[in-house]
Amino acid sequence: MDIALCQIPNHDSQRLKYICVDPNCSVAKKIGCSDCFLDDHITHIRKTTAQFKEQVSQSIDTISQVEFSKANGSPQKDLDCQIDFELENCLENIKSKFQSIKSDLKSQIDSDMLKVQDNSSQFKQNMNNELNPLKLTIENELPSLNQNELNQLVKFYQEAPKIHKHYSKATELLQDEKSKVKQKKQKYLNKMKSIMQILLKEFNDLMTTKNVQIDDFSEYETPQKYTMSPNKMINLVETARSTRRFPMSQSQKKYFLSAITKKLD
Repeated sequence: MDIALCQIPNHDSQRLKYICVDPNCSVAKKIGCSDCFLDDHITHIRKTTAQFKEQVSQSIDTISQVEFSKANGSPQKDLDCQIDFELENCLENIKSKFQSIKSDLKSQIDSDMLKVQDNSSQFKQNMNNELNPLKLTIENELPSLNQNELNQLVKFYQEAPKIHKHYSKATELLQDEKSKVKQKKQKYLNKMKSIMQILLKEFNDLMTTKNVQIDDFSEYETPQKYTMSPNKMINLVETARSTRRFPMSQSQKKYFLSAITKKLD
């Protein structure tokens, strides 16, 4: 028995050459010969089996090309060099504190980017789960498919534009999320740079000053070192850190005070 021929009596064993793709069709059998369509689908939207296979395959290929990789990648490629450069300009005895700020920042950026990557992977997996079974099914001769398989292909054919729009919109949303992470990174970098510039200016102003030396023999301006007290230095660093939500604990203050005292000695 040739499965490509209609088995209905009085249909003269015509070839099964049409597929009904009408969204309003309620007839169970979607494939048929010319007489089948005169009987059951006379006003319905139809495609030849060749047209149907070609268009389903094209829709699968089109949706498969939706690109998710652009949403991946790390926003911190340039983070290390920029932060490290700024940290090297700080005094040695507070460098470790800025390193902790750096670690917290990178951790937060990584966490945000990981969420974007996870969402991207999930969308990609959902798309593959939806398309892979169809790829296998459409490779078969349509008359050899069972009713459920054929109905799934017809449903996909009808909804392919909507599916493509859905996944394309998903990539746009992921790109927006990635852009927000980059903007957040840049905001924190600018804030970090501003904090370090404030510190550098304060250190420059406080560590060196010019005093007029007046005695019995000479009147000259000579540069003198200004001694910054350990507590003053801690307060300066603490003020800068508080703007980034990283205040010192009491144990950190004690450790830092000890380190500065040794440094000044």
